[in-house]
Amino acid sequence: MELRHLRYFLAVAEELHFGRAAARLHISQPPLSQQIRRLERELQAPLFHRTKRHVELTNAGRVFLGDARALMAQAELAAGKAQRASRGEIGQLLVACDLWADFLNGASIIRSFARRHPEVEVELRDLTAMEQIAALEGGRIHVGILRPPVQSKALLSERLLSETLVVAFPRGHRFKSYARVPWTALADEPYVLFSRRRAPAFDALVARACHDAGLGLRVKYEVEHPQTILAIVEAGLGISLVPASLQLARRSGIAYRPLAPVGPASPCGPVRLQSSGFSEEAHAPPASVSIARSWPVSVL
Repeated sequence: MELRHLRYFLAVAEELHFGRAAARLHISQPPLSQQIRRLERELQAPLFHRTKRHVELTNAGRVFLGDARALMAQAELAAGKAQRASRGEIGQLLVACDLWADFLNGASIIRSFARRHPEVEVELRDLTAMEQIAALEGGRIHVGILRPPVQSKALLSERLLSETLVVAFPRGHRFKSYARVPWTALADEPYVLFSRRRAPAFDALVARACHDAGLGLRVKYEVEHPQTILAIVEAGLGISLVPASLQLARRSGIAYRPLAPVGPASPCGPVRLQSSGFSEEAHAPPASVSIARSWPVSVL
């Protein structure tokens, strides 16, 4: 028995006329009559009394009508749920963030997403750039938040946020008198930076910015996490070049200044598997990027 057989039966049962039922189904009458007979043979029970002028349900047909309606309603409900899941409106959404994504208003964004999609369970994972790429390719997460370049032909990335570098320093530092810190003033300072292993894209950005400014940094510490950078800076053990979003951390012992000139921007955005059919949609439902797109275009 197929769902179309139930649709055919319901149309005839509700119209009690094969011609009207066929018109309602947008098919001709002979195939409809054939399918109803096939259904009756499968059920081994007559569903309709037929005469030249009259069609009525048999006792078996009346019993079958209630169950057929319930089955069709359940099938439509299941189809709707599948479509909503494909659009990312229900189910589970696995999002991985890079080191500093938690400074980009992440908690409020997730709350906002949860209000709009209450049937979606959002799970956040803290993964490095390389770990995110491997997890995306392996279908273990739906979307990552990464800074390009993303070295994978299997992935699609979008640039939705671009932020500049700022200088982070202890509040008693000489830079507190600057409105903007010139790149030349950055020489001969001890630095704490993100490790190249943990944040290769950001490390490359800082290296390019320093090269363009003709500046070499005296790196004293390379660390794995933004909070460690902030702790070392606050302790007065060095200064750092960080994404502007880190200012949202608001540590009392740390001040920030923009650079002059501004220097290169650090882009960031959602990354997911390329869509090439239903098998890919299982990994990356179209609406799964909406939570990533909620991140502000600028935090400056």
